[in-house]
Amino acid sequence: MISEAVSLRDGEEIITIVRRHWFSLAAVGALNIFIFLIATVVLVVADVSLVANGDTSEVLRVLLPVGFFALGFIGLLLWMYFFAVWSDHWLDAWVITSERVIDIEQKGFFTREVSSFPLEKIQDITCTISGVIPTWLHFGDVRIQTASISNDFIMKQVPFPDMVKEHLLDVLQTKEEK
Repeated sequence: MISEAVSLRDGEEIITIVRRHWFSLAAVGALNIFIFLIATVVLVVADVSLVANGDTSEVLRVLLPVGFFALGFIGLLLWMYFFAVWSDHWLDAWVITSERVIDIEQKGFFTREVSSFPLEKIQDITCTISGVIPTWLHFGDVRIQTASISNDFIMKQVPFPDMVKEHLLDVLQTKEEK
């Protein structure tokens, strides 16, 4: 997938590909499961309370199938949302080559934005890890400031941002020595 989005120049080679940390995807998955469990509990409690009250009339015969349909619909919506988040998570990447840094940003299912800048334009690299969970799981942001008018490049929620920074500095140093 990366090779389709990136066309390398002559003599250019991919050094590393950086993707977002798995925690952001796991958090969305856990939230979806929690929402689905809450909907299931609400359906079960509503059915049990109607049966406990001795109401086995037409209301219960209608409520049960409608409740299961609603539960299935909620599950389908949550699954579709998780798939959209997973697609965005998997298709976003930062490619560090021997000549440049390439940012591949997937925006929705059918829009991809690919931008790059040469390594010579890098002026400053800053890594930020803020929070307890990011500190424990070693993920954070890497901000690359370039010598251009455009915005800084920000690699969000990447694993081991300090190592990514050091890797970029090593590539820069190797390029300067050539």
